[in-house]
This record gives sequence, structure tokens and C-alpha cells, in this order.
Amino acid sequence: METRGSGVPGVTGNGHRLDKTPDAAWARAVRGLTTELQSWGLEARVDRATGTVEAAGAGGRRVQRAVLRPHRGSLWWWLRWEAEGLPGGAALPQSPLTPAADPRGAARRIVRVLSPARPES
Repeated sequence: METRGSGVPGVTGNGHRLDKTPDAAWARAVRGLTTELQSWGLEARVDRATGTVEAAGAGGRRVQRAVLRPHRGSLWWWLRWEAEGLPGGAALPQSPLTPAADPRGAARRIVRVLSPARPES
């Protein structure tokens, strides 16, 4: 799944309201990840303006965000980490998750992040 740059830093290629142009690949990626997260029993919300999917476990107390961004010449899901103590306006840390074409792998990893830590034996 290839994506063209939008010319706007931090924005996915064409495909959301910031670009004002529909993009079938972007919409397919968002739909795919949302569907996979819901199949794992998570609540999934989409912020179409920023290309963000928010996944919340039972009770919605813990939320993990995944954003679509170009990476290695194609569209990828990135985990967006909440960071305490960052000055206002500072970019949140992100790390590449999976290609957008692999929503099952992205959902599986998000589920692991949201799962409670297991005590070590």
C-alpha cells in the first residue's frame, strides 16, 4: 500500500479531512484496524482529522492510540505513546507498529499493550 506525501509535516498522505481528498487505501486501513480491534473486544474510536484510531479496553480506563503515517515508502500504523512531563506543543513519542495492510498484526500488538502486566514467576 503506497502513499504520497501530503506536503504537511506529520500528516499521512492524501486521505483525511486535513488533505480534503478521499483516499481509498487510508479509509480501508482505518476500517480494517477498527474492525480487528472490535473483534478482540476493544472499543475503537476514529479521529478522521488526524488519522488516529483509539482503542480502549473494558471500562475505557486505558487507551492506546495508533496513527497512520508514511514509513519505508508505504503507509504504516504507529503507536502513539502518552508521555508525561512533555512541554506543551512537544511531539508525542511514536514507534512503528505494522504496515497498514496488516490490521490483524496491529490489533494483536495493541491488545498486548492494553493487557494488564502479568506478574513474573
